[in-house]
Amino acid sequence: MKPASQKYIFYIYSKNRAISSPDLPSGYQLKIWKPSVPELNPRGLPKFPFILWSMMHYLKLFKNTNYRIFLVYYENKIAHYSVVLPKHFKYPFMDDNDIQIGPVGTDVKHRRKGLASYTVGKIIETYKNTECKFWYLTRDGNIPSKAFIESLGFSRHGEGFRGSGPGIGILGRFYLKNK
Repeated sequence: MKPASQKYIFYIYSKNRAISSPDLPSGYQLKIWKPSVPELNPRGLPKFPFILWSMMHYLKLFKNTNYRIFLVYYENKIAHYSVVLPKHFKYPFMDDNDIQIGPVGTDVKHRRKGLASYTVGKIIETYKNTECKFWYLTRDGNIPSKAFIESLGFSRHGEGFRGSGPGIGILGRFYLKNK
């Protein structure tokens, strides 16, 4: 299936709801990473797309300055990451202060330990006093991702698709068709 024809589900988090996230298991440590000139991507993650997002941050292509990566380490290696992406050209449906949570990834050896739930809870806690909405997008067929985000209190806001960019997939935008 072509990316442009894949259906996506758009979730939004209501700040009226309290998020219930587990504690970080023993031996794990959270670090909130922000881009800096000497470190354009977190060590242990691939250069792409993280360096691209750092460049977008420095070029002020993001509509706000909230770009961060919440990293969970175990024995000095990344066990999990959750990205906080501000509005930019790929997310025209968002307001300028909004953030998207994702991508979210957990190393296979560290799954089913609540790391994703913990980091999303920390993201919401970190930004709860800001004037932003929290978004989460997933492919319609990604049942585990939908179950995960719904378990945290996110509500289905609508559906849409990812359109391809001008010949370059990375420039494709996400379109919210209906609410």
